[in-house]
Amino acid sequence: MSKIQDKFMAFLENKFMPVMGEIANQRHVTAVKNGMIGIIPFTILGSVMLILRFPPIDPNTVGTDPNLLIRMLLTWKNWADANSSTIMMPYNMSMALLGIFAVIGIANNLAKHYKLNQLSAILLSLMSYLVVTAPATDGALPATYLDAKGLFTAIIVGLLSVEIMKFMDDKNIEIKMPDGVPPAVANSFASLIPAFALMIVFYGLSLIVQSMSGMLVPEAIMTMMQPLVGAVDSPYGVFFTVLLCQLLWFAGIHGATTVGAVLYPFIIQNFNINAELRMAGESMQYVYTRPMWAFMICIGGSGATLALAFLMARSKSKQLSSVGKIAILPGLFNINEPIIFGAPMVLNPIMFFPFVFISPILGVLSYIVTDLGLITKGFAMGPWTTPAPIGAFIATLDWRAVVWVFILFILSGIMYYPFFKIYEKPLVEEERANAKAEADREVTASA
Repeated sequence: MSKIQDKFMAFLENKFMPVMGEIANQRHVTAVKNGMIGIIPFTILGSVMLILRFPPIDPNTVGTDPNLLIRMLLTWKNWADANSSTIMMPYNMSMALLGIFAVIGIANNLAKHYKLNQLSAILLSLMSYLVVTAPATDGALPATYLDAKGLFTAIIVGLLSVEIMKFMDDKNIEIKMPDGVPPAVANSFASLIPAFALMIVFYGLSLIVQSMSGMLVPEAIMTMMQPLVGAVDSPYGVFFTVLLCQLLWFAGIHGATTVGAVLYPFIIQNFNINAELRMAGESMQYVYTRPMWAFMICIGGSGATLALAFLMARSKSKQLSSVGKIAILPGLFNINEPIIFGAPMVLNPIMFFPFVFISPILGVLSYIVTDLGLITKGFAMGPWTTPAPIGAFIATLDWRAVVWVFILFILSGIMYYPFFKIYEKPLVEEERANAKAEADREVTASA
């Protein structure tokens, strides 16, 4: 068994880590990752408005003699129904325009990497995105695909438009102004030829796609991506993506950000579409959402280590006890670097199986429970640092989600326990041996 472990560890160190490290630092992956992180405030702002607009109460299920809490919720709902347009305006200016914010963030990050003029990159990428996503007709700008349905288009346009600008910059294809011209004016003229080029490329692409399919570019992209979206939004998709995240963490690479660069557009789009369906009074469609990842799969952080922190805090090992006591408070807010690097979990063969497999198992169980309708699907998002029970309630406005989080917490503790005890035993023996040796040295010195 030790030989198998040695070979596996060697594979991780010599093959897996270098490849994954290169992928994590690849410029396009980094640009998408940072761009997706940049839109998080807008998803939270829009989610707050959704929560205000849709209080957790159904008047049709209320009895003839409601208690004080029910009456308060009914008052809230009546107020929300009467002021719907006012409440939803911030949502329409945030989550409903998510694609715009995404293309801006992605283009800005990639342009920064290439040391291009970031303002020009943002403006030209935004122009390109609007050309293919919301072509104006009769002076009106259609907003159908400016939200999360345009995220995949935003990624493609954000990356491709900056790459075209980079090519033209490398070839010096630009209008150069004489020395002494103010930089702002010079930059404007330098962007003129790239602006024409991008308009030709993306407007031409839009016309071709419309003539061939009768669809706008984002609709065509969503149609092509539908099999992949369906594969991700499944128990298998949950298990594989979370497993890959945990393997990266075990190898010492930030799994959430590396996998998130590819995964987040899917699960952010999923809960955004759920939000739109909720507003329309229709059945929500997707199970695997960003809130599920944050508050059911990663309870206490990647690896669902909050329960482990409590186990460690009561450990007979002074090392594990110290780490556990330090890790509990940040773990409540889903920050678990003290556990990952303090226990450590990275490249720890004893903790490999629980650290890598518990989160995928919790994810699959959460998917099944949600898909069966025992928990409401996620349609809102709180900050990822929100304690898991609170975050799950905000995401679903369903008290059953809170109960489910506590069940997952207990399950993760049960699964961690035997491995934790195996890991604890030699540490306790080593500490006792060191304490005995130290006591013997003191006796010898005093004699």
